[in-house]
Amino acid sequence: MKKFLLVINIVFFSAIFFSQSDQDALEVLLDKLNKLEAEISNLSNKIDQNNYDLQRIEESNQLRYVDLDKRIHQLETLILLAEEELEEEFNDPEENPLSGLTSSNESEEEFSLWSNSLKLIENSRYSEAAENLRLLILSYPQGEYVIEAYFYLGDIYLQQQMFQDSFETFSSLVLNFPDNARAPESYYKLGLILIELEDENSAINNFNKVIQNYPDSSAAILSNEELVKLNK
Repeated sequence: MKKFLLVINIVFFSAIFFSQSDQDALEVLLDKLNKLEAEISNLSNKIDQNNYDLQRIEESNQLRYVDLDKRIHQLETLILLAEEELEEEFNDPEENPLSGLTSSNESEEEFSLWSNSLKLIENSRYSEAAENLRLLILSYPQGEYVIEAYFYLGDIYLQQQMFQDSFETFSSLVLNFPDNARAPESYYKLGLILIELEDENSAINNFNKVIQNYPDSSAAILSNEELVKLNK
């Protein structure tokens, strides 16, 4: 009888021991699963952010390709105009050689600042380019390249995540030159900046302004895509 009771006790306590061990193992497993789920969620958020950043870069590059074509056309036009002016001066013997000398020098200096800025941007020397562009804006506030200078300066600030400076630059552009050819892209850029500044309502207003006022522009297509992302 004592042996029988001893066997029963051994079986009973063994069952309790193994049951507790199984419970502990289950808790450890659940803890690991919870940690794994948290890591997966974190990785998913990072992937979404990376995809968002890549899309922004692609959109920016798309606009840059358009800008490059425009710059090439502008430079070709300037070269043709310069050649025509030289021919006119050469063919006019009564032309005063000192006439227009000051304005000509100013035009050359402005063009030099502008062309150097483009070279610096193409070589990713953004800080130096920004200095050149600021100098161009201050020196030639009504110059031939001042609109482009505002636009590229604002874009440099945006790429460097200097959102407040970028906002002020693009705002100055559309305020001082409301009918300029860069207006659609400028309002689109302002929308992107306002998202970064956590002013979603103002960003939506800018995107809608592009779509309503410049429906045939590439900026209108990009603005519509941003509104879809915002579910507006």
